[in-house]
Amino acid sequence: MLPVSRVTEKGSFLRVVVAGCVLVGMTGCKLVDQKTFNPNAGVAPKPYIPPPPPGPPPVPPLIELAAGTPASQWEAPVDQITRLALSRKPDVLFVVRCLVPPQANADAEQSSLMNLVQGDGRAVLQEMINAGASEAQVEMSAMPDSSVTKPVVRVYVR
Repeated sequence: MLPVSRVTEKGSFLRVVVAGCVLVGMTGCKLVDQKTFNPNAGVAPKPYIPPPPPGPPPVPPLIELAAGTPASQWEAPVDQITRLALSRKPDVLFVVRCLVPPQANADAEQSSLMNLVQGDGRAVLQEMINAGASEAQVEMSAMPDSSVTKPVVRVYVR
């Protein structure tokens, strides 16, 4: 066997130790690459797609009456509006919608719909017929609507 002093003289032992230290030291290092400075490097870009523009606003009703309003307050305006609509378009269709807020009990909902149709809905329909609209030009429907907070009668034109 060679003495230690002779191995160190040649420097091969020192080279082996230094190489071993460098090898062990480099296994714990993170190599520098493009992701070191930019974590999104190499990721495909995602294009921004804007949301679609809002749709047109809903058509407002020609007439809107709160349920329970006295007839003396709405008869003259309904008569005037009906005559004006008929003068502009003789074959106009009036759509009377009786709307109530949704209720937890289906029987209560149906009962409030019936009361609204038989009361204010029928009175508005009759006033429109008295103002000159024929029965074929007035259509009535009743339904629950989550956009209302109290019973209401709305009249739309087509």
